[in-house]
Amino acid sequence: MEVAICHFCEHHGPSVIFHTRLVTETDSYTSSQLSTPPAPICCTACNPFGNDHPGYTSNEATSNKSTISSNRYTSDIVKNQLQQACFRSLSSEVSPSKEGPIFFSDSGIDIHVISHTFFLKDSSARGFQRWFSVIALANESAILLKLWNTLVPEMKEIIKDLQQMAAEVYKREEEQCSHRMLRSNFHIANVGAARSLQDISGNPAILLKLHIQFSRLILLANCTPNQVKSKVVEATTNKIEDSVAALIKICEEIGPHFKAFARHILKGGSTSISSDDLCVKESCISALQYLVPVQASKNFIIAQHTLQTTSQPCLLISNKGHSITCILNNCEGYNKASCIVNRLENILLAEDVSPSFIHKQITNIREQLLFAAKKMQELKNADQNKVLQFFQSFGYDTGDLDIFHHWSLYC
Repeated sequence: MEVAICHFCEHHGPSVIFHTRLVTETDSYTSSQLSTPPAPICCTACNPFGNDHPGYTSNEATSNKSTISSNRYTSDIVKNQLQQACFRSLSSEVSPSKEGPIFFSDSGIDIHVISHTFFLKDSSARGFQRWFSVIALANESAILLKLWNTLVPEMKEIIKDLQQMAAEVYKREEEQCSHRMLRSNFHIANVGAARSLQDISGNPAILLKLHIQFSRLILLANCTPNQVKSKVVEATTNKIEDSVAALIKICEEIGPHFKAFARHILKGGSTSISSDDLCVKESCISALQYLVPVQASKNFIIAQHTLQTTSQPCLLISNKGHSITCILNNCEGYNKASCIVNRLENILLAEDVSPSFIHKQITNIREQLLFAAKKMQELKNADQNKVLQFFQSFGYDTGDLDIFHHWSLYC
């Protein structure tokens, strides 16, 4: 696992400021042998270390583990993964409230990411604030999902500290000379070049402090489950968590049919729920509402019937003997890659993850779906190849377009 801090530079776009990783026994290279940042992005905001700084290294005595923080990369693969995670954390993969944590994956480069976006006050920035993110990425989603309740609170504390420092600097600078008044009186859109994190926070040692904090995250992630106590308490009586638990059970039971099942629901396909138990029916309906654009049961066929009496393409979810089966009756096969479906699969089929966490992630996916659907509505008269290219630039794939089209009918 690696942890990094990223920011959006007004001149160079999304950029990784530096990243922290665990140094393993197999590492035979030194920091001086790592590739240096390319010259085009070497401004003080994007590269506060400078080209000659070797970075910071720490040794943890009790575990005999070491961490290193640097703006250099061990390989082109790592560089590509970090830069792609950085780009998405500051563009498409953003919490609906702009600031906050979110989980996403990129199957193309095999990464899974927890990203927490936030703003720092800066008197020289457009809008008087700059956009940052702290990201944790790994090659397996299960690692991050299990650590969500450990990593996110730590990230929030780091961000809170940064925001307090930046707010104090901003207040002092405004008291000395109001940049807000200058821009208002002289119609200046932007003042000054992009500033380094040291200048924004007012702390010359902020990179070292972040290295220590990121090293703690890395070491926490490498602890055994017994060493890191989970802060999650399952509340099975909670209605929301019960619905999510029902959705998880459906997805686990249907297993290999998950992608076809999710695609059918997301596209507004008819669904039959067959069960003698009314409570099971209601819990299934509540669960599947998470995957439809409008919170109403009209997308579902409630009446119990057998597969033979269903003439239209329909998904049959049958509960018999406390087990759930899924039968696709003439439904469209899963033959198109879909980023949305892959995200749902990673979240809903992850092991040892609480319903409350899954509820938050599905809520984020719903918000992103509705946002993409509104864009689809705006682009309904545009060339379809250009529409596809537009959505692909945000990490979506061909199989997502018809899902967006269906959801756009409800925007």
